[in-house]
Amino acid sequence: MEYMSIKEAAAKWNLSRRRVQKLSSEDRIIGAKKIGNSWMIPINSIKPIDGRTKKYKNETHLPKKSYTSIDLFSGPGGLCTGFKWAGIRPLIAVEWSYWTVRTYSHSHDADIFDLELYLEGKIEDTEQYFQPSEKTLLIYGDIRKVEISLIKKILNERFNVESVDIVTGGAPCESFSMAGSRKEKDDRNKLYQNILRVSRGIDAKMLLFENVKGLLSKKLNGIPGAMYKAICKDFESKVGNHPSFKLVSYDKNVVLLTATNYGVPQVRERLFLVGINEKFENVSFNYPEKTHGKDGIYPFVTVEDALLDLPELDMGVENNVYNYDLASINDEKRCSFLRRMRGCLTMSSNHLHFTEFSLYNHKAPGHRKKMLRRIESILPGESMKTAYNRLVAEGSQDFVDKYFPKTIYGSRNRRLDLTKPSFTVTSHCLDEMLHPISHRGLSPREAARLQSFPDWYQFQGPYVKFHSDPEQDQYEQIGDAIPPLLAYALGVEVCQTLETIKSVSKNFN
Repeated sequence: MEYMSIKEAAAKWNLSRRRVQKLSSEDRIIGAKKIGNSWMIPINSIKPIDGRTKKYKNETHLPKKSYTSIDLFSGPGGLCTGFKWAGIRPLIAVEWSYWTVRTYSHSHDADIFDLELYLEGKIEDTEQYFQPSEKTLLIYGDIRKVEISLIKKILNERFNVESVDIVTGGAPCESFSMAGSRKEKDDRNKLYQNILRVSRGIDAKMLLFENVKGLLSKKLNGIPGAMYKAICKDFESKVGNHPSFKLVSYDKNVVLLTATNYGVPQVRERLFLVGINEKFENVSFNYPEKTHGKDGIYPFVTVEDALLDLPELDMGVENNVYNYDLASINDEKRCSFLRRMRGCLTMSSNHLHFTEFSLYNHKAPGHRKKMLRRIESILPGESMKTAYNRLVAEGSQDFVDKYFPKTIYGSRNRRLDLTKPSFTVTSHCLDEMLHPISHRGLSPREAARLQSFPDWYQFQGPYVKFHSDPEQDQYEQIGDAIPPLLAYALGVEVCQTLETIKSVSKNFN
């Protein structure tokens, strides 16, 4: 490989020599190495850039970990990860699923607080959880049993604060999802109220509620869309002298964000309601501008961009050694995405001991011979159903009778197209998604890449379980999560609003 000097790189990229030297020392230039007192840089290296730098120039001035949150319905930590990248640190998180809690704790070095054992008085040394600490306290249990008094005790004694800047939560969405039962009378329909309860209880500056697009059309009293309006009204309700919040927007064209527009290699639409404490008058929040696609700076990140650097796998095989040379990539958009995935832009916590060769959860599923024959017949962009229709039209009825099931599902066995972003990664992604080239389903790591989880993220628990099993396997955890890069885009704007609130508060005081 040929190399260039700091001076040559500075001239090539229109940067100062000092800047190039700093980027090299921060390991932000792939393949750069120090020989004696001088840095040498691969001749084909791309000018280091964060995919959001041009849109969010002020981002670099935001002090890291200067803002705090409470992360309700945290899942494996997708929102937490993106918010951390933006400069928002969770003090408390709440999650009820056992293995999902372990994933969050392991990847973010959070302490686990077993709520049921605490309520039953079965924790021998309760006070250990209330001693001063910088670690997130992850409450393992039902949010409905988490009293405001407990949250205040943790904030006061463990973190020496009275409140946090923002309370976030993506309440379970099964009853709102178009793929779910969508029952009007479902106990889960009101779980979102805990976001408001906690926000009021600690007088948070902001709140954020995330859910699926299907909420916009969810019925209430037989009226389509009435559930969404009722939830918006609830978030803005006033109760005595308790804190109240004003939603930034109800408009579905504003609150509904598509992940591909923010560097996620996946077409995923999610609804985000943002509320600001009414005591901060004339403070605004701007939903993030699109950075990718037709209205952005960069093209969409594709399946090819996201997956083809990972080691190839045969069915049932695991490979957790990363050996791709990122310096060989000439596409700026792809390089930026992969550098974030590999921790070059967003370093992992020291406790994970992540190295340039580390890789986790990269194990391919196995398939029976009958299913393998079916998978081999499905072309890029096709599903089980469209492949079935094509094969029948081509006169291959005997083949489909032998290798296709009697019930043909349109969402099953969909082969990814290398040239496009993926379709939505769901909790059923093992059954729904096929590798764009290999004849197999995706590994958990490949699914995580499509969600924009970095490679240092370590999903805990069983590799796969029946979907009806109460334990969440790795695929379910990944499919249910908020994409970190989408959360990051929102987090950057949240920080901007909190900066304004800080300024307003100083002037007020």
